[in-house]
Amino acid sequence: MTEASGRRPAGESVLGALRERPEDQDLWDRLRVRQFPGARINLDPGAIATPAQAVRAAMQGFWDDELFAYPEGQVQRGRAERRRARALAAALWGGDPPALTAGTSEALRTIASALSERLGGSESPLLLTSGHEHPGATAAFEPGFRAAILPDAALRDPAAAGAIAAAQRPAILLLSQVTYTIGQVIPVREIAAAVRAAAPEVFVIVDAAQALGLVPPALTGADFVVASGHKWLFGPPGVGLAWASTRARSELPLLTAGDASEEGGCAGLERRGAHDFSVYAGLAAALDLHAALGQVALKRSRTLAAWLARELHERLLAAGVAHQFFDPVTGEERETPPTADGLLATVSVTLPAVDVEAVCASLQPAGIHVRCVHERRAAGKRTPLLRLGAPCYESTARVRRAVDALVAAVPHAGRV
Repeated sequence: MTEASGRRPAGESVLGALRERPEDQDLWDRLRVRQFPGARINLDPGAIATPAQAVRAAMQGFWDDELFAYPEGQVQRGRAERRRARALAAALWGGDPPALTAGTSEALRTIASALSERLGGSESPLLLTSGHEHPGATAAFEPGFRAAILPDAALRDPAAAGAIAAAQRPAILLLSQVTYTIGQVIPVREIAAAVRAAAPEVFVIVDAAQALGLVPPALTGADFVVASGHKWLFGPPGVGLAWASTRARSELPLLTAGDASEEGGCAGLERRGAHDFSVYAGLAAALDLHAALGQVALKRSRTLAAWLARELHERLLAAGVAHQFFDPVTGEERETPPTADGLLATVSVTLPAVDVEAVCASLQPAGIHVRCVHERRAAGKRTPLLRLGAPCYESTARVRRAVDALVAAVPHAGRV
């Protein structure tokens, strides 16, 4: 296997046809059978997506030539695949090649340590963030940092966020590009610019874990952008991506410490020592597949998510179950389902009188997987909601089966 082995995604003829005929359901069914076979219906790609067959094949192929018994060969091939994945990411989204991390949460812990070392003093640095961040992200900053929460209204009003920053003078801004709770698309570039105008020394961190694979990472104006490879890229668990600005690399020496022979990225953010190097081959295959699908995948997910929302709405209405959807643009609750023009790939709905966790658990034996998310509200209250993702390869027939099972489970889930 060579560094640039020339592997092409399995089923490339299908991928090419999809770019020409993105509305052809038969082609999407063929893609699912080839790349995402199996009876289980995973509508939780925002947690751990189903890896594509091309990803699994690349990881298995990594171990050719009895590489399990050849330690130096593992290291050399791992470096080659890592370079290839970095180059693919740079070609897709621009910027410098990213560091390849063990995942978003671990990368943020390293970044938090570097910032604590840089900003440490008599007073704990202030972190300005939102109430919609993943617990794994905010937990990285719990020791040694103070936190201020932007109100939800400021997440759609950069001027309001800037005014808060002028009063608070934060040292760090941490925001999701797409929230893991309700799938809200945050104008992080505009908010970062407004906050930096009020607090010029602020370090801006963008959590793109829920965004990468759906929209390009918001690199402009950020000191760090961290993302996962195992969500909407359909890559392997255990690998993520992290971009660092020139300023971050120059001011945070902890992040640049490491193997000087490895070009690009931040060596201090990358996994060291012995580990499963095949994940880099898997990530490269996932990036290949993402590049081959292009915008047709996002359009398909948007269309399927809108269909899912309408189907779920009609079924819940017929069953007399009170529910509200979340608008992915404003973040506000609404009685009617969101439409495709405002969606990316997820639908979030609250069922006020239903034990949502019990619903999710009851679906798993049937091979249907959705997510219960505890959304943080004012005064620390956390409201459980259902989050359903619509991966591009799924069919309306399979999604309808999942919706039918979900609605049927509601009467048996109990009341909250």
